Amino acid sequence: MRIIGGVWRSRKLVRPATKLTRPIPDRVREAVFDMLGSRFDCPGAFPNWIVADVFAGSGSLGLEALSRGARACCFFERGRDAIKALKNNIETLEAQDNSHIVRLDAWRAAILTPNDEPFDLLFLDPPYRDSDEVSDRGRVRSYLRRLAENSSKRPTVILHHRRSANYDGRIDTPWTIVDYRIFGTNAITVIE
Repeated sequence: MRIIGGVWRSRKLVRPATKLTRPIPDRVREAVFDMLGSRFDCPGAFPNWIVADVFAGSGSLGLEALSRGARACCFFERGRDAIKALKNNIETLEAQDNSHIVRLDAWRAAILTPNDEPFDLLFLDPPYRDSDEVSDRGRVRSYLRRLAENSSKRPTVILHHRRSANYDGRIDTPWTIVDYRIFGTNAITVIE
């Protein structure tokens, strides 16, 4: 696992010493950032945004955003081994000044930065068992409803899930699916 672009390009990241986390494959992460660069007219870079890496694991999505130009990243993670790897990666990249770790259950944590600023973009990479349930009572849709109710500004949400979990037509107002991509058994749904 490595950083793909930006100031930390090719720097290696450590993975959590557990099988409970599932790192997003490098090729999928690269495709996500290519898609975002095209969508927001900043190829190879990233807007000066505040981002959240929810279910961060090693922090590869948030650290990639920081490497490419994001202003700050809030990492939501509660797994002990994952937090250890995440802290190691942040320290190795010397990203402490624009990184904040929230050690809480991401499904229940407040969805705000430490200084109560809204996020511009949110990477949502929950365990597959949580993202497989696409019905109204599923955790992802409940999370999006809570996010809409509790945020003055609605971020763009990048949802990583299994290809078999189809959210098309199952996202509630005020959210809209604006892009959907398949990468083997992985899928990315972009929600605004």
